[in-house]
Amino acid sequence: MKAKAMSMGASMLVMVLLLFPTGAYAQLGGIFSAILSTITGPIGGALTDINQIRSSILKTEQQVLWPVTLIAQAQNYISTIKASYRGWMNQVYTLPVNSANLQMPKSLESTFLSGQIGQIGGFSQSYTSTYGLQPATGVAPQLNLQMMDIEDAVAKDATVQSMAADQATMTMLQTAQRIEDEAQTTAPGTAAMVAAEARTAELASLAMQHKLLAYQLREAAIQLGHRGSILKQSTSNTQNLNQQILNHLGGGQ
Repeated sequence: MKAKAMSMGASMLVMVLLLFPTGAYAQLGGIFSAILSTITGPIGGALTDINQIRSSILKTEQQVLWPVTLIAQAQNYISTIKASYRGWMNQVYTLPVNSANLQMPKSLESTFLSGQIGQIGGFSQSYTSTYGLQPATGVAPQLNLQMMDIEDAVAKDATVQSMAADQATMTMLQTAQRIEDEAQTTAPGTAAMVAAEARTAELASLAMQHKLLAYQLREAAIQLGHRGSILKQSTSNTQNLNQQILNHLGGGQ
């Protein structure tokens, strides 16, 4: 930068010398000498000081604020993790677990393992074909009909929730891999932005886990309700039987 400034000053000086006659040069020579000495003296020294300060700032950034060596080590560590685990983890997540053999169960299993909410529309038909229709009113005690109905509803709801969760999980995995890739190429100073993005994805994942946990609690509540209903029905049947026995004994007397 200093050399460039001196070159520009010298060029201007040469042009002025060519345009002015020799007598004028004699009169203005002192002025030109003063200008040239100013360019090569105070200005040149200031430019040198500025360059030194900029070099010092750059060195501080590279060694303290954004240490280049440590950043390179972190990026190499991420590359090692990706090379060691990403392929294996992808295989685990895509591992086939289907095991049904008959036609209707296979169709149902294929639907709820698809991880695609677009297939939810056909799930109800597959479920009914596998587990049967709800009995009509009057062919079974009302309490039994109600228990079958609510348990079918809970089973369907839980399965649909699992399908949505599977699709959301795949989206979260893709987001995690993208953040992991960005961590290798992120510029110094932008790591906080990548970390914030990772934290946001983590919160989304926790929210999804809490939703599934809430559904597990609802399923447990339904099971407790089912047990209570059986006990209530058993108690009612026992009371009816006792009353019939008493009525029979009373009639025999």
